[in-house]
Amino acid sequence: MTWKGGRSKDQNPSVLFFGGYDPLYPRNSIIRKGLERIGVVTGECRTGIKRKVTTRYPVLAWKYLFGTRGKIIFVPDFRHKDVPLAYILSRLTGGKVVFDPLVSRYETRVLDRGEVSDGSAQARHNRNIDQVSMRLADIVLADTKAHAEFYSREFKIPRGKIETLYLGFDDEVFRPVPPPPVDGTLKVLFYGSYLPLHGIETIIEAAGFLDPRVLEITLVGGGQTFGQVRQLAGRLKDGMVIFREFMSLDELAGTIAASHIVLGVFGTTPKTGMVIPNKVFQSMAVGRPVITAGTPAIEEIFRSEHDILTVPAGNPKALADAIGRLADDGTLRKKIAENGSLMVRERYNPPRIAENLVSLLCQAGILTQSPSES
Repeated sequence: MTWKGGRSKDQNPSVLFFGGYDPLYPRNSIIRKGLERIGVVTGECRTGIKRKVTTRYPVLAWKYLFGTRGKIIFVPDFRHKDVPLAYILSRLTGGKVVFDPLVSRYETRVLDRGEVSDGSAQARHNRNIDQVSMRLADIVLADTKAHAEFYSREFKIPRGKIETLYLGFDDEVFRPVPPPPVDGTLKVLFYGSYLPLHGIETIIEAAGFLDPRVLEITLVGGGQTFGQVRQLAGRLKDGMVIFREFMSLDELAGTIAASHIVLGVFGTTPKTGMVIPNKVFQSMAVGRPVITAGTPAIEEIFRSEHDILTVPAGNPKALADAIGRLADDGTLRKKIAENGSLMVRERYNPPRIAENLVSLLCQAGILTQSPSES
């Protein structure tokens, strides 16, 4: 599939990534790479992610008005506060705003991390930021249907302006690799930023039911619950759990390839039920079976026992049983790995994600050009 729009006479791109965002964050990188690979011209109007609104807005406005503009101002993940400026600029120049929040600030800070109490001034402030940014955008993207329903219900956003675009993976980094031989120790991997939705405590408790002589669990990353997890792990036998620091995406791909099983998320917060983490797509793309909590979001596109293995959230015994089952049954392990890998590589690679985005925008009337089969 190729894009017929190309670059307009004024040399402005069709999609302009806008705000104080991180261009290397997987969601942003995947979408932009995919758009460019199907022939959509992209550009950027960006500042450093650490700039405050008071300095970020003037820089962004200057770059936009006197530099590169776009038919679509695409505000990437976590940049809720940049949507009002994008809205004003779009109305001045005839563009449209597409907002890809990835998360709700209220959902993250209040419902998941518990950083502020519900009903507090900070909770109301974050809810207001969510609501204003989503209402001002012409189209809001959600990473799952479950998230789309939450946005609509919680912030009174018309359901018709929220479209679902799944995360996907970077196929230049996460490539299929044959699994390593099982030489007496089956290697189980989790990686992430230790958010409550990850439920890493469940992983540690599950390890207590498993045989450390034949299983090794590696946890990569760090974050909010790391101290609690480390303390829990201290009760296990030495060598049962290995802690490693954050690593580059290339190193991470190699670590996945060196593992036999990858773990998803197992938390019991509302957010767990609304997300499909990057790690699920990435690990499947490499060709590893994934075990994760069975949630409405996961069930939107995956089938347990076929391309993934699911367990009840927050249930360490069920997780231990699932790990043990895959450890003992090489045929099942291979089947789930192969089915999951084939599915994500066909449906959730960057070009396919970009094609889905373009299709959504055309259907919404945000784009007038449409992709054509090459």
